[in-house]
Amino acid sequence: MEPHHIVLLILVGAGGGFVQRVSGFGLGIFVMMFLPHFLPNHTAAAAVSALFACATATYNAIRYHKNIAYKTALPMMCAALVSIPVAVYFSARVPGDIFKILLGSVLIILSIYFLFFNKKIKIKPTVTNGIISGTLGGALGGLFSTGGPPAVLYLTHAAEDNLTYFATIQFYFCFTNLYGTANRAINGIINGEVLIFAAVGIIGCMLGDFLGKLIFDKLDGKKLKTIIYTGMIISGVIMFF
Repeated sequence: MEPHHIVLLILVGAGGGFVQRVSGFGLGIFVMMFLPHFLPNHTAAAAVSALFACATATYNAIRYHKNIAYKTALPMMCAALVSIPVAVYFSARVPGDIFKILLGSVLIILSIYFLFFNKKIKIKPTVTNGIISGTLGGALGGLFSTGGPPAVLYLTHAAEDNLTYFATIQFYFCFTNLYGTANRAINGIINGEVLIFAAVGIIGCMLGDFLGKLIFDKLDGKKLKTIIYTGMIISGVIMFF
């Protein structure tokens, strides 16, 4: 591994960990703006992103385990059990150029949604909607390691308070990313190189999580998210073309 790769992985991991701690999600979306540009291939990038998410989500799920709404998360998790293996299987067989076009499109669509429609769409916290959310989140997570938005859309209306939301979504991410990583290992995507990349980047993730916790109350969350979503659009356009 080249020295500049180590620096990049730590910086990208730190940015992802910071975003995740501040907003409760977004690590996968943030790091997937960068990882496909300097890692060996798209499947390695998605696998490394999932391992980043495993580390941060597991840490926060354990830390806030008393606040997890297990019954709320259950329909999402059951649905993800089905959609993640299918999505991982296809991700391993999609050519790199097509993958970047698809990922670019997903980044653009998600960023436009969160910039303009996030507050306008209300989802009732029913079991059916939980299953739909888990299916979509599992598909996006298995393909691109960006499975957060459907879970956010559901849990922001299903959770009783902010702490319950944060704890529950971390528990969901912990489960889906561990399960997704196991499926990637079965499909031959996880190898020694991927594990080394992930180990280096996780150092940055933990640093970003720590910094996010320290300055959480002092941040203008709305401006931060606007900057991130604008960056998603730019990155998506670059990948698309």
